Amino acid sequence: MDKKCFQCGKPGFELYGYTICDDCKSKLGLLTDKTIDKHLVLYKKKNRSYKDEIRRRLDFIDRDYLKKRIKLLHVLELLERT
Repeated sequence: MDKKCFQCGKPGFELYGYTICDDCKSKLGLLTDKTIDKHLVLYKKKNRSYKDEIRRRLDFIDRDYLKKRIKLLHVLELLERT
C-alpha cells in the first residue's frame, strides 16, 4: 500500500513519522547544516542551548495543538446535538 503525502495526497515517503512527497518536502524550508551551525553559535554566545530551545518549541506546539483540537471537538459535539 502506497503511503500518501499528508499535505497533497501524492505518494510519498516517511519523514519523522509523517508521510511526505518530494515536492512538499522541498517547500518546507528545512534548515541546512550550515544554518543550524549558525544558530548553535548564536545560542552558545547567549549561554543557551539551541537543542533545548527546539525541544521547548516542540513541546509548545504539542500543547497548543491539543488545546485547539479539544476546542474544535467540543464545537463539533455541540453542532452534532442540533
